[in-house]
Amino acid sequence: MKQLIALSALALASLAVQAAPATIDVTLTFDDVLDGSTANSALGSLGSLAHFANPDVEWDVDEYGDYTGGIRWVDATALYGDVGVVASGAAVSGTNVLSNSGQPILLVFNAPVDIASFSIQQDLSGFGNPQDGGTYLSFLDATGHAISAANVFYTQGGQPGLTIQSGAVGQVSAVLLAGGVSYDNLHINVTPSVPEPAAGLLALLGAGVVLARRNRQSQHG
Repeated sequence: MKQLIALSALALASLAVQAAPATIDVTLTFDDVLDGSTANSALGSLGSLAHFANPDVEWDVDEYGDYTGGIRWVDATALYGDVGVVASGAAVSGTNVLSNSGQPILLVFNAPVDIASFSIQQDLSGFGNPQDGGTYLSFLDATGHAISAANVFYTQGGQPGLTIQSGAVGQVSAVLLAGGVSYDNLHINVTPSVPEPAAGLLALLGAGVVLARRNRQSQHG
C-alpha cells in the first residue's frame, strides 16, 4: 500500500506541474522599439512563447500530388524577410504600426496554446479589402490549416481603427492577420496548452494498482 501511495503521489505531482502553465496577458503597442525594427523585437514577455513570421500558402495535395482543395499557411520568413515595425501617420496610438507591406502576417507560437482572448486594431488608413466575402482573422492548427469554427469575419476597407477580436480558442499554433493593412495595439491572453497525461504516468499508476493487488493477495493467500 505504501508503494501505491508513493507512486500515486509522484504521478499526481507530475500531472499538477503539467496542469499549471503560466498565463501571458499582454498588449503590444509597437511603440517601444525604433522605426524599422523587426516585429519580434517588440514582443516583450510574449517573446518566450511566440514570434512573428512572413507567411506563404501551400496547396494541399494527395499522395499522387493532386490538389485536394485546401490550403495551409507556412512560415516563409527565410524567403520574404522579417515582419517589421514602422512609423506611420496611420498608427492608432503612438507612432508605430505592425507592418508587412500589405502582406499577411503570422504570429506563430512555439507550441500550441489556448487563447482566452485576442484582439488587434487595423491602422487608421481606411484601406483594405472592402469586399463582402474576403477578410478573416484566422487561428491555425499545428498543420497550418485554419480552425474554421474560430474564423472571425470582418471587412477591412472603410473601417479605420477597427478592433478585430475573438473569444476563447484552444490548441492554436498560429494567428493569421490578413494582408491589406497594417496593425496596432495587439492584445492577447494566452496559456500554453496542457498536454494529455503522459503514457508513462498512466503506466506508473497502473503498475501501482497491480502492485497493491499483489500485496493484498499475498496477505490473504
